[in-house]
Amino acid sequence: MGNSFHTGIILPHGNFSLLNFILLAKAGKDSSAFDPSMIYLVVCLVGLFLLVLFLLFSRAKLFPLVKLGLIRLIYGSYSFEFIEFFKEHNIRNPHNNCIKDEISMHFYVFFKQNRNALFFDTETKIDFGVIPFLITYAKLVKQKGDPDCINIAKFSGSRVKLVGYNETLQNMKMRTMFYFINDLFAMGEYHFPDQHRIKREEILAPLTQKYLKSVDVQSDNFYITDQSGNKIHFENNGFSITMKYFFGGDEKINGILNSVFGNTGGKCDAFISAMKQEELLNKL
Repeated sequence: MGNSFHTGIILPHGNFSLLNFILLAKAGKDSSAFDPSMIYLVVCLVGLFLLVLFLLFSRAKLFPLVKLGLIRLIYGSYSFEFIEFFKEHNIRNPHNNCIKDEISMHFYVFFKQNRNALFFDTETKIDFGVIPFLITYAKLVKQKGDPDCINIAKFSGSRVKLVGYNETLQNMKMRTMFYFINDLFAMGEYHFPDQHRIKREEILAPLTQKYLKSVDVQSDNFYITDQSGNKIHFENNGFSITMKYFFGGDEKINGILNSVFGNTGGKCDAFISAMKQEELLNKL
């Protein structure tokens, strides 16, 4: 029967071997299988699409956080720019405030002096401890480290920053505060908050000894002025004792302060504007 015999399988003719036939059949089978790399590609595309959507809808919150991170990196977390960011975005300031009232009120006492106060002159140059007036904030931090509290304000567009340090004097708690105008130290203040533990005489004695040759000052509200126009204001209000040291030797700083407080006898628009701005900063 020869070539008419069939087994049910048709073999290819010529030089096409059985091995080649098997390999071709296997290749055809493999080409019909699903490629796993397609799954990865689809997942990546979907993920990228979702990421773009997330960035578009969350940019109102994400971008300010990125900006805050850059401000902190460039200027530091105690900078005017850092604190002002929280005010602009209605976010609570992460640092403690040094004072509960406005910075402007602490300068105000030197421009509208209390009529019931006593006034003294001194031949001794007024200074604020070992920290010289007109020192920059950066130099202060190098000497004393990061502050324990901070407040900011603006006087006629000029930046005002108050930083404070919690310290002790003769076992009495006090806060030492430094007021900067356009990054220059312009006023210092010692604040003794605990009236029950404060010994007024122990605080007053070294002050009068240095500047008034130990004159017995029978007043809880008085001013001392040196020959350069620098001033000290001492006040005991029954709750706390404060001593403010004002530097009057810089023309630019004096010009800024006079533009805000120079007409405080009437209704000065600059003073009212500074008060309003600072009130918002403190609340936020």
